[in-house]
Amino acid sequence: MTTHRETVNQGFARFRGCDRIAARMLTRRSFLAAAAATPFAGCARRPAFRIGDQRNGLLLAARARGTVEAALTDRRVTWTDYPSGPPLLEAMSLGGIDFGGAGDTPPIFAQAAGARIVYVAAQPVSGDAAAIIVPATSPLTSAAGLRGAKLAFTRGSSAQNFVAAALAQHGLTLADVDTVNLTPTQAAEAFAARAIDAWAIWDPFLAHAEVEMRARVLVAGQGLARSTSFLLANAQVAAAHPELITATLDALVATAAWAAGNRDALATLIATTTAVDPAVAARIAARQNLAVEPLSPAIVAHQQALADTLQAAGQLPGAVRVATAMWHGWRGT
Repeated sequence: MTTHRETVNQGFARFRGCDRIAARMLTRRSFLAAAAATPFAGCARRPAFRIGDQRNGLLLAARARGTVEAALTDRRVTWTDYPSGPPLLEAMSLGGIDFGGAGDTPPIFAQAAGARIVYVAAQPVSGDAAAIIVPATSPLTSAAGLRGAKLAFTRGSSAQNFVAAALAQHGLTLADVDTVNLTPTQAAEAFAARAIDAWAIWDPFLAHAEVEMRARVLVAGQGLARSTSFLLANAQVAAAHPELITATLDALVATAAWAAGNRDALATLIATTTAVDPAVAARIAARQNLAVEPLSPAIVAHQQALADTLQAAGQLPGAVRVATAMWHGWRGT
């Protein structure tokens, strides 16, 4: 079965040159050497601030509206796309990007692997934008029927914890299910081909599947998938340039305020920037979680409880103390 390290390596080592014409694959050794020599690599006069984006949520809105660029006028802001949190955090740890977002589970696995990342802010997640879905004609009617079924999700992503919670309601564990470790894109293809029985996924992939593949929600994420997503940064960058992190977070708070009050405009923005069907964009915008909060003791404690649960389940190589990776340089606006 594919390990967490192999999963994150699937999305590793993509960066854009200063002319942004072509992407080059680097070896891990040359990438680390380049990152150590030039933490803000780039050939333009202004040094770069590099953001990893999953083409969803608050960062997508900020990217389209140019709010981070407006806040960091002395930096050249660049964006790199990632399919999920694990490869994004791998790139962040290795110095390929400076800032990005992920769900609650990927940072714990990354920290267990010794990643050089820090949490810088939190985003409460209601769970509305996640679900376990099945084809419309599937005979499955509840998570109880998933015993022995092929269930796809990205191992180490927030979907893993959601699946475990859904199964636990019926006395099942991950060991009772034929789990298939796939990236969201791979899982979408497998779902369309009926090569899997069910898929645990989040927006925008969830909205795509509901609208374009007529997927049926087997287990809704509301409540079960309630968690906290996080904004994170490369540890070296946060220590050396805290002003960049705080200015970026302030810009994201302003973007969140705009998006929360303009859901229709947010849907239009999503549709035009990602070329998705307007019906898909409308679903994504309606259930988007947008708020940005400082890292409170309650948030840290909740994240530690999740890390302890993952360790008790044998999914981590050892204990993880999440507090050691919390950066408290931003107190909100």
